[in-house]
Amino acid sequence: MSSGDPDTLALAPGLDSAYLDGLFQGGGFAIVACDVEGRIVTSNAAARRLLGQEALDSGRAACDLFPENERGRVAPLVSQCVATIEAIEFQVRIGGGEADPLEYSVWITPVLERDGTIRGVALWFRDITTRVRLARQLEKRGRLESLGTLAGAVAHHYNNALCSIATSLDYATNMNTLPAMRNALRRTADALTRATNITQQLLAFAQADRRSADLADATETVLYYFDQHEARLKARNISLLFDWQLTEICPVPRDKLLIVIGNLVDNAVDAMAGGGTLDVSLSRRDESSLCLSITDSGGGIRPSDKEHLFEPFYTTKGELAADCGTGRNPGLGLAVAHGLVAEMHGEISADNVPGRGARFDVVLPLNHPPDDK
Repeated sequence: MSSGDPDTLALAPGLDSAYLDGLFQGGGFAIVACDVEGRIVTSNAAARRLLGQEALDSGRAACDLFPENERGRVAPLVSQCVATIEAIEFQVRIGGGEADPLEYSVWITPVLERDGTIRGVALWFRDITTRVRLARQLEKRGRLESLGTLAGAVAHHYNNALCSIATSLDYATNMNTLPAMRNALRRTADALTRATNITQQLLAFAQADRRSADLADATETVLYYFDQHEARLKARNISLLFDWQLTEICPVPRDKLLIVIGNLVDNAVDAMAGGGTLDVSLSRRDESSLCLSITDSGGGIRPSDKEHLFEPFYTTKGELAADCGTGRNPGLGLAVAHGLVAEMHGEISADNVPGRGARFDVVLPLNHPPDDK
């Protein structure tokens, strides 16, 4: 057998007990060894510097090494490691004070005998404070960049609306004929409608919309929406194929779900400018959730667009939605849908269907308690 075989590690030249103890004590990780009950057996120098000698007294429970609010989850993880003989990782804050806590990644690993039976567990503490802080800084920078993009998009759309209003009013004041004034007022009303629509969508996107929170069954709400809009789809030369399975009642905020469905359907209709087929299915995803799928027969989602689909004011051309002349949602529909689904404790995702177009899946929990909003 080679010297690298784990069964002969202790017999390899130079690997006596003193060497192994030096390896244990000099390691860069704080290591705490425990028995199968989670009681401390020994620790290395790094652990004593981090946690203090008194906390590492032999026989103490390993969960006492952690802040009081974390102890409840540590003991079950130790038991899980003993039962499965598999390593487990979790993240915790230790020391540093409330204003500047230190972040640690903790690994709980099994310690095995030569015959494979478990002898105890080891807790390995790795300081990841710098990495976590850097990730938070990058996240904050990303939010600021997104805020700047959103502010620019809002200014862009409102500027268009205000320019349209100013132009129409200027035209009206310089024309003395009644038809010309009516046209100018109609264009002004259209611009105001677009501005109102942007405001309503922004309120929903910001989760500041206080629409009715009346609960209704998800299946009933979906059936109601398509019963009300089937004629509109037919007028756009879009065939509706609806497949739904009988499921248990899933209470959801009715108005929020109607907005989500409406925005997804509008997105699908836009993808089928010359008409097509809209497939809608509603079924149990698993024991705890319901899935609503909406599939169009359009051109699908380009790979470059996937990561931006749910960003506000993003269009499939990767630029700000410029034409709001119809008064429709200016690139906010999917962002609003994403936000409202999250409020309902669900998930929304998008993908392409081979031979078809894009499919959006909305997964809602069956038994999640409703919000008190």
